[in-house]
Amino acid sequence: MTGDPLSVVFMGTPDFAIPTLKKLIDNDRFNLKAVVTQPDRPKGRGKKLAIPPVKKLALDNEIAVFQPEKVREQETVDAIKSLEPDYLVVVAYGQILPLPLLAIPKLAPVNLHASLLPKYRGAAPIHRAFVDGETITGVCAMMMEEGLDTGDLLACKKTEITNDDTVGRLHDRLAAIGAALMVESLIDYSEGSITPRKQDGALATYAKKLDKSEFKIDWGQTSDQVSRRIRGLSPFPGAATTFKNETVKPLFAKALSGNSDDAPGVIQSITRKGVVVSCGEGSVLITEIKPEGKRAMEAHAFTLGRSAQVGDTFV
Repeated sequence: MTGDPLSVVFMGTPDFAIPTLKKLIDNDRFNLKAVVTQPDRPKGRGKKLAIPPVKKLALDNEIAVFQPEKVREQETVDAIKSLEPDYLVVVAYGQILPLPLLAIPKLAPVNLHASLLPKYRGAAPIHRAFVDGETITGVCAMMMEEGLDTGDLLACKKTEITNDDTVGRLHDRLAAIGAALMVESLIDYSEGSITPRKQDGALATYAKKLDKSEFKIDWGQTSDQVSRRIRGLSPFPGAATTFKNETVKPLFAKALSGNSDDAPGVIQSITRKGVVVSCGEGSVLITEIKPEGKRAMEAHAFTLGRSAQVGDTFV
C-alpha cells in the first residue's frame, strides 16, 4: 500500500486528541473518512451544551462527525463499517470499543496511550505517573484488542518529567509527541516496516481514575511528595488545601531541602518569589495559587490580599 492514501476513521474527544487529528488532516498520506466523538455535554455553571474539541476541529475541516451515545449500537457499527477504513485511530475517545468495531479496519485499530506500557494502563496514566514520582514517562501506539490497554505495541517514545513540569504541561507535550508517533506508526505498519511486539503482562500497573479524596494536600508528606501532588494535579483538578477557612489550590510548588521545627503546613517565609511552607520533611516554595471560584494569582499577591503572616497555617 506504499504511496496510497490510508483511509482513517478517527475516534477521540478531548484536547489530548487534537494534535493527532491535526496531523492526520494535514498529511496527504491519510484520507479522513469520519470522526467519532462523544455527544455534546452540559458544561460550566450555566450547563450550556458544549461540543467536544475534536468535533469542532472536524467540522472546521468539513469532516463527517458521528456522536453516538453508545458506540456499541449496531447503527454506529454499521455506519463505520460502510466506510471501509484501513485504520481506526483512537485517541482518548472515552468509551470501550466492542469486538465488532475492532474487527472493521482492514489494517488495524490503533490506540494512542499516554504511558510507557505496560505501566499505567487505564484511565489516568498522566496524572498517576506524575504523582507517583516517575521521572520518565511517554506515549505508545498500540494495536487494540478487547483487554484494557493490553494490545501489542507498535512504537513508544519517552519524555522526562522535570521539576518545572505541571501535569498540564506534560499533557500537552505528550499529546504533541504522541501525534507524531501515531502518524509514523500508521505509515510504517502499512508498509510492513515495523512488527508489533507483545507487552509483558507481569510488569503491568493500573492507573485508576482520580478520586476526590486524593485532591487534598497532606502537608505531613515530604516536600518532594507535596510538590509532586501540587504539580501533578495542576491545573486540573487542582490539589486543595485550606487557608483561613478558604479552600485554595496551589498550582506550582518547588521542593526545598532542609528541616525545621515548624509543624507541617506552617508558613515559614513570604517574599515576592512566593510562600515557603513546611512539610513533614523539608518545605515547598509555592509560587502560584488559585482561590476557590477565582482566577489564579501569584502566591505573593495572594498573601497580601489575605494579610498572611509567617506562622499562619495551611491545613
